Amino acid sequence: MDESTVNGKPKCQRLHKGKDAGIDKINRLPEAILEHILSFLPTVDAVKTSVLCKKWQYLWTSIPNVEFEEDSSSKRELFMNSVERVLLLRGCSHIRRFYIACNVFDDAYRVNLWVSAAVQQNVEECSLCLSGIKGPFALPHCLFISTSLTNLELYVAGALKLPSKIDLPNLKYLILMKIKFLDERSTEQLLSCPALQELFVEDCNWSHLRAVTIFTPMLKSLTIRDKDRHRVGCQVMICANNLESIYCKSAFVNDYCLRESCSLMEAVIDVAEFPLSRSREAAYRISKLLQGMRFVKSLELSSKTIEVLTSADEIYIHLLVFGNLRSLNLGRLDLKCGAVWGLLHHSPHLEMLEFREMIGLTSDDVENSSLLNPTPGCFASHLKQIKIDDFITSFEMIRVVKVLLEHAVVLETLTICSTGNPAEPEMEKVFREELLKLPCGSKCCQIILS
Repeated sequence: MDESTVNGKPKCQRLHKGKDAGIDKINRLPEAILEHILSFLPTVDAVKTSVLCKKWQYLWTSIPNVEFEEDSSSKRELFMNSVERVLLLRGCSHIRRFYIACNVFDDAYRVNLWVSAAVQQNVEECSLCLSGIKGPFALPHCLFISTSLTNLELYVAGALKLPSKIDLPNLKYLILMKIKFLDERSTEQLLSCPALQELFVEDCNWSHLRAVTIFTPMLKSLTIRDKDRHRVGCQVMICANNLESIYCKSAFVNDYCLRESCSLMEAVIDVAEFPLSRSREAAYRISKLLQGMRFVKSLELSSKTIEVLTSADEIYIHLLVFGNLRSLNLGRLDLKCGAVWGLLHHSPHLEMLEFREMIGLTSDDVENSSLLNPTPGCFASHLKQIKIDDFITSFEMIRVVKVLLEHAVVLETLTICSTGNPAEPEMEKVFREELLKLPCGSKCCQIILS
């Protein structure tokens, strides 16, 4: 006999009762917890919960985040109306994060009304990803004088007309992408907010500007990414006394100059693709940027950066002393690169040297014992660790290691991460044995093979 018949209750009835009990348990949760749960949902889905029961009808209006992303497959007018309905029904509820991703087209007025509504509700984090812009586009002035705004992210695929007065006293994080700057004074104001701690500028067009000064006394982290899309650049002076980290990947169409920061902990310089005819110009601009980094503790130069510096080896003569530099990370290079060895000669307290890619040495120099003469001072006093990544086992590379070991007389560890050659295990074994037999200038050096 069926179990449901014995119990006298149909199975579907018991399942339905259990489902109702689960819903009742959720409904009995405090509204604050329910609002917290809803905050993890996209705004569109959170609004849909209003049909569950009377208690949920307006619960979504209290969630702190308003996030909308236009779907290319959806009807545009439906999307626009949905945003406006949500902002209207929320009333004066505080907005913590406001995110809009859409095409502007001919609806700049409506988009700006949304932004104004968010500012009126004391938005703290505002992220706008706007495409389909016709001509110079102006966001509402209230966005740029907000006292509640702490995070601002602007992805504007076109010319952005900034207001003449910008006052964001509490802005700490600023991300700018794809923007075409039009005015020097307003651009300086936006990039120089007094409380700014992190600044990220990617693929922006500076060609309408001649010179800009970024003055940010509280800035700790700066990221710059640009490409060789614009033939006319801008002089950018960066004044940030408390800067701790800088990452710059640039085609160096812009001329960046960093005023010395004693608190600088780490710096990375990479070079985006550009015509070879500009190599020397870029090398001198990299050199100028390096001059402002002389207090840095950790420096990384990419393979492309070293390649560009090699085109103007003489620039190392103008380098200042990097007295605080403890760690230097280098991409692919030839050991004869004058600019790199010039940097080593100007880094007396260097403790860690890492080669992330292949180290080259021309055939005429592999037996040249005077290659590192005069030896950089750090090799004789402070250099304790050398690491070589992507080590390709060959007799030429063994000679390179031999040169390094002979001159690094206080070296404690040499770590070699080999790419190996599975097809020739016996030859790999021979290379390993040769490496371990190399004479060391240091009496306590350990060679680690991995």
